[in-house]
Amino acid sequence: MKRSIKTSNIAAFTLSAFSAAFAPNISAASVLPPSQMSGAIYSVDLAADTAVALTFGSVANLLALATKSIGTIDVAALTRSLQPEPAGWVNESVAPTQPVARPAIAAPGGSAAFGTVAIPFKRLAALKKLEPSLSEIADGTAIDCSAGKCSEAATAIKVAFSKTLQSSIRDKLNAVNITINHTIRYSRDIDTYKVADYWATPAETLSRQQGDCEDFAILKMAALHAEGVELKDMSVIVLFDQKRHFYHAVLSVAVNGNRFILDNMRDEVLLDTRLPDYVPLYSIADGKGYLHGTRTGAKQVASALPLEKVAPGEGTTF
Repeated sequence: MKRSIKTSNIAAFTLSAFSAAFAPNISAASVLPPSQMSGAIYSVDLAADTAVALTFGSVANLLALATKSIGTIDVAALTRSLQPEPAGWVNESVAPTQPVARPAIAAPGGSAAFGTVAIPFKRLAALKKLEPSLSEIADGTAIDCSAGKCSEAATAIKVAFSKTLQSSIRDKLNAVNITINHTIRYSRDIDTYKVADYWATPAETLSRQQGDCEDFAILKMAALHAEGVELKDMSVIVLFDQKRHFYHAVLSVAVNGNRFILDNMRDEVLLDTRLPDYVPLYSIADGKGYLHGTRTGAKQVASALPLEKVAPGEGTTF
């Protein structure tokens, strides 16, 4: 990727990785061995000994809860009822009635997610990684499975669909986020696919019932599209978590001018303004790639970080 990009119609801004904000943190994240990083952040090594694909009893509990009114989902109760929690789960749920005070992102310098500026970038390497998933979504096979051959995860998602047909978009977001977080087990790409970074299709993730953070985000995008949410309103965002010092991926859904973040790290769907530690690097929306940055300097300077080397959940691939 070139280190500088010139655009005549957009005010000058510095593209993220926001080197001034978290360059030391990138270094800290990148030097961790994969096993140490995953153990410290996602608890993969610990969970691998105790967490397996969800038991039938766990799925049965989920299906029972899904039969209740989605509009009255008790996130805390749902979280308590599902065991084991998938590796990669960090309980950060905020009680809906008494939200924990968190600093909001300052007045945004741009209109993209997390108050950033997004600029189209056709040569984004991740576009090719997402193409097979977009094809599945387009031809309707992403969530589809033959009768009697559905995985427990696919079955749980279909039940959630049946109970949210007439629900609000907010309830659909909650139902999809909770269902997928608790039916898919977190697993590193190196363990599942024997490569450093692999963007699994929804069908692959459902079949294996495991995946890493971008696999969760892609599956949630497919599920919501099956429920009527347009692809243009959803973005898979690869970002840097300044709090935990690692690369991550989430799904952003635009609703009436707001952006809701579906994250495998928490059950509660939060607005992007509630997540100031998340710094977007790039995103893909409706098959188009974007780089993210802020308006700061007198010229545009692209990040020196080779984005194609960023492996969400793993650090970097070199």
